[in-house]
Amino acid sequence: MRRPKLTITLVGSDEDDGSVQLDDFRRFCDGLTTCLRHVESKVSDAQAARLRYRIVDLHSGSASLTVEPIRPAKGRDLGPDVIDLFSKTVVSIQAGKPVDPRLNSTDLGAFRRLAEPINRRVKEVKIAGTKLTTRFIANIDELVGTTIPSEGSVKGRLERLNVHNRFEFVIYPPIPGYSVRCVFRDDLFAQIHQAICKNVTVNGSLHYRAGTPFPDWVQVKSIEVHPPDEKLPKLGDLRGSWKGCLEDKSAVELIEANRDE
Repeated sequence: MRRPKLTITLVGSDEDDGSVQLDDFRRFCDGLTTCLRHVESKVSDAQAARLRYRIVDLHSGSASLTVEPIRPAKGRDLGPDVIDLFSKTVVSIQAGKPVDPRLNSTDLGAFRRLAEPINRRVKEVKIAGTKLTTRFIANIDELVGTTIPSEGSVKGRLERLNVHNRFEFVIYPPIPGYSVRCVFRDDLFAQIHQAICKNVTVNGSLHYRAGTPFPDWVQVKSIEVHPPDEKLPKLGDLRGSWKGCLEDKSAVELIEANRDE
């Protein structure tokens, strides 16, 4: 079975005869790697191995390279899913169409970097046959900027605490490939620090992108930490806990007494 591939072309300025300067090419490759990692996180699961990529074709002049994901030795092969979602997202953004709802504003920010080299030194960026224009960046800015706030809560496992220049963490609800960025006040830090790698319910202002069923990010107002699964009561532990609640009635009598005529 043929491996999925991704071809990218950068065209340099006229004064460089279409060649691409090394710094521009390096920065683009860094952005491409980051973006692929974001996409990978949306299609991966706990058993999936992190993908590596190899260059299978490379041309100079207008810099063109083709990469393919390496099939992992163990675990599920995410390569086809990553390349498929990545390519479809590039096409949708450039065309101004809705993107996969699993992609949040941070993920779209990674895609935005792909078009940022388009300046006086890089005339053109083409990814998987789609030519990126300044509309690509504008469409992402519109997607990220259009959020609908709603009060509510979201549950998941708290991970990736970040306190460098901002206070935020990421929770992972029990939905494959889905995560929510949560921004919190500094007075909640001690409570949130104790909640790392635990299941929590976050309450606050949920911000949705138009047309998506899941919140993009949350302004946290409070957080509830849940006990681990092994400490929750089992069905056998409930035996006898309702003793006396039937008031000497049989189960049939209690149901008949409470039946709505």
